[in-house]
Amino acid sequence: MNILINASNLKKGGGMQVADSFIRQLYNYKSHKFYVVVTDSLSDLLDDLTSSDNLILIKYTQKKNLLNVLFGKDAFLNNCVREYNIDKVFSIFAPFWRPSVKHICGFAKPQYIYKESPFFYNLKLKQRVKCKIVEFLHMRVIKLESDILITENLNVSTRLFEICHKRIPVFTVTNYYNQIFEKPSLWDTRIQLPKFSGFTLLTICANYPHKNLKIIPDVVKYLNEKYPNFLFRFILTISPNEFFINNVYAKEVLLLGNVSISECPSLYFQSDALFLPTLLECFSASYPEAMFMKKPILTSDIGFAKGICGDAAMYFNPLCPASIGEAIYRLANNVIERDKLIANGIKRLKVFDTYEERTKKYLKIIETGSI
Repeated sequence: MNILINASNLKKGGGMQVADSFIRQLYNYKSHKFYVVVTDSLSDLLDDLTSSDNLILIKYTQKKNLLNVLFGKDAFLNNCVREYNIDKVFSIFAPFWRPSVKHICGFAKPQYIYKESPFFYNLKLKQRVKCKIVEFLHMRVIKLESDILITENLNVSTRLFEICHKRIPVFTVTNYYNQIFEKPSLWDTRIQLPKFSGFTLLTICANYPHKNLKIIPDVVKYLNEKYPNFLFRFILTISPNEFFINNVYAKEVLLLGNVSISECPSLYFQSDALFLPTLLECFSASYPEAMFMKKPILTSDIGFAKGICGDAAMYFNPLCPASIGEAIYRLANNVIERDKLIANGIKRLKVFDTYEERTKKYLKIIETGSI
């Protein structure tokens, strides 16, 4: 079977990790021929992988415009389908294109699923209206352009199936850490954090509003006032022009800018805990990454996070700086609690599909329309 893997719309965030991990596994499946469309955003793939008998890398060069997105038009991808005699298409996340063959699409838009999320509490009327319009247009695209949908969370799958009026099959394949975490020889260790004798909290994500990173300055202020002798710092993978930090807090917040997947394991190794104050997720690879790297998890006391992490995390109210600050201080000063969370995380990893299982499930869905 000739299969087109469409990663042309992935630019940042967790979808990049999934694409990288999945595509690297395709060499092992010789019964199919894969035509993989990627952009410069997946530069690691473009640098590391070479075309083979069963995997052809294609660099996406077309500029997308709003009209094409809304009406599912993409001349570049249409040409790929024709030129390579494609049988089926798998868009790793979000369609924005209607191919002439069967189309399997990944779904990762938690804001359309979890309306009860505190993310919506503080939105102004204009923002709410914008979200509603974007959601209406995007869900229209998803329903028109997808033949099968895949999510990373069973609860999301159940809700999405109802939203799509039970007309589109929805399957669940969980996320996992990238396989590079198991290969220390491939870790990129060029980023060396400054020497520090306090507690280091790592957050690896793009600066999306639902990640709730704007709460961090208030958490810093709370901890400095309540526990003036407590040494701590936040490590964020965003750039200074994306995130305003008062110079007063410069020593507590280190902004690294965008990092590659190969740089992530080393950052975990240099940190004491994962910190994720997110308000919305379908699934975050940060959770299994931290579990594998034996780092305790501090995250939001919200249903999706608890469903993924179970007893492997310490939870806080993500809208309350005091709740977050107290959780950080408690974990930093309780070695027994940290060790317990780490042990629970190692056990929790067995709940998820490994990167190999994920690939097998993706391919079975593509091949047979079932799992």
